[in-house]
Amino acid sequence: MITRDFSSRYASSQRRKQNTGKYSNLMLLSMLLLVAQSLTTQPAFAASQLLVSPTRIVFEGRMRTAKVTLANTGDTTGRFRISFVQKQMTEAGNLMDIKEDVPGMYSDSMVRFSPREVTLPPGQAQVIRLMLRKKSGLENGEYRSHMLFQALPDPAATSIQKLTDKNSDKLQIQLIPVVGVTIPVIVRHGSLHATATLSDLQFHPANDPKRQPRISLTIEREGDRSVYGDFRVTFHPKNGSAVIVGQANGVALYTPNSRRTFTTNLQAPPGLELKNGDLHVTYLKHGQDATTGLIAEARLRLP
Repeated sequence: MITRDFSSRYASSQRRKQNTGKYSNLMLLSMLLLVAQSLTTQPAFAASQLLVSPTRIVFEGRMRTAKVTLANTGDTTGRFRISFVQKQMTEAGNLMDIKEDVPGMYSDSMVRFSPREVTLPPGQAQVIRLMLRKKSGLENGEYRSHMLFQALPDPAATSIQKLTDKNSDKLQIQLIPVVGVTIPVIVRHGSLHATATLSDLQFHPANDPKRQPRISLTIEREGDRSVYGDFRVTFHPKNGSAVIVGQANGVALYTPNSRRTFTTNLQAPPGLELKNGDLHVTYLKHGQDATTGLIAEARLRLP
């Protein structure tokens, strides 16, 4: 009788632990999905069945540890590999793989992380832990590498038996896409500063009914660190109240680049034409407003 009671209590305890784990994972995944759908200071990237949050890690001051959450939002079990890659920003703002290593620019030699590969059932999440270990004699500056979260193909779908027709001696070719997202991991050492200005602001009306009007501009950076922020475009009609007609969050200009071009679409409320007024473009520190986080601004008169 004692053994049965103990076994019953043990089984009940195990079920409670399993249920608690399931509820915790479901709650974590729900929170990540809400974050991905909202505009917060901790956004998320989603690609196919892969959800990553936050989308940016910055080690500065006394910060030495960080966490990134990887979640499987698909309906099948997924395998994911985590690694570092090195990228450079083009003047158009695109991130391209670096062909040749430039010593002294990257953070991956200073940042350790674990685990490096995970298998997640549907609806499950895994925390990736990062730890910074600065090198002795590190020069002041900003160092950046990109953490790659890569969804691996199902081993069963790539086996030789699956790819070979039993009635043929020929090997079949099957292209299986590998989905992945990257987030910047930035290390700042020393007292760093940066300023930015906006120039070459231009308005491009929509000559085609299927297209939207847009603006283009150039971001110019000075200093020893990158700039990162949100764009807001406000239209001030000559006779009427100001209205926000465009926004773009998380726009970066990384070192060592000193300039990049930027374009974003505009959308005016029904009945409002973007003419006979002023466009006011503000570049704000991410998650802040014009009163506390203005980085740069520009104005354009529309006839």
